[in-house]
Amino acid sequence: MQEENLDALVRNKGFKFSSTFFPYTSGEIGPYYVNSECVMKTPKDYALAVKSISDLVAFKMKDEPEYAISGGESRDWIFSNPVAIRLGKPALAIYKDGKIVPGDFNLEGRTFAHVADLNNEGSSPRDLWVPVTRKKGGIVKNIFFYVDRLEGGISVMEKLGLNSQAVVPLDSNAWDYLQKIEVVSPEVYKNLRERGKTHEERNAWATNMLRSESGLETLTQLIVDPKTLDKAAKILSKGYPDLEFEVRERLEPILDKVDKNLYVNFWNRIVSQRQNAAAK
Repeated sequence: MQEENLDALVRNKGFKFSSTFFPYTSGEIGPYYVNSECVMKTPKDYALAVKSISDLVAFKMKDEPEYAISGGESRDWIFSNPVAIRLGKPALAIYKDGKIVPGDFNLEGRTFAHVADLNNEGSSPRDLWVPVTRKKGGIVKNIFFYVDRLEGGISVMEKLGLNSQAVVPLDSNAWDYLQKIEVVSPEVYKNLRERGKTHEERNAWATNMLRSESGLETLTQLIVDPKTLDKAAKILSKGYPDLEFEVRERLEPILDKVDKNLYVNFWNRIVSQRQNAAAK
């Protein structure tokens, strides 16, 4: 199942790989980017994804015959609604403002299997979908992802008391398979394996990357582009604040050569992000 759906993601250009890094919304960095909803571009692959999730849900929920399927706004619905149809289960759509559809759905005492597209940092289940379900009396113990990056979201699911399952866990088996079918280069494969799966391993990889000349060059490119300046600042304001002064010291002469205002703008953006985070 994992390999079939990795093939589907590759066919629909769901992966991007870098010899350096991509900035993530969390402020962390990594050598790959994945877009799970890309399978919608090919009906056969979309059907495969829905069937795979459905089979996983049916197997794990076999002792809960009266469960319903829930999904959160809006990417979860890509998978949750067709999974509900395939399994012949009631479907619940949860909006970010707490509204549910159908509006008269009685959640009290009802067991839900939550279906989602991608497990990244786990913030949406933690802050939105699970609290809404439980506040209205629903029972949610299981969550199913199409793709799980196996990063910060894992511990978040554990803290929520959820059993987490994924059709495509991006683990060492996934990277081995993508190298085998020659989707990733030896250099990228080395980065993927060295980055590991624990927070400590990921942090060590990121630290080495940001200290490297190639990593610094990538960060510079992000800073120079107004569209990615915020992402660049977030890497130091939130992702790796311990590296801030070291990296800034090395960046100053580089940015000054491009535009003397760039360094000041970058520093101001970091300060602004920190102040906004503190205010929240």
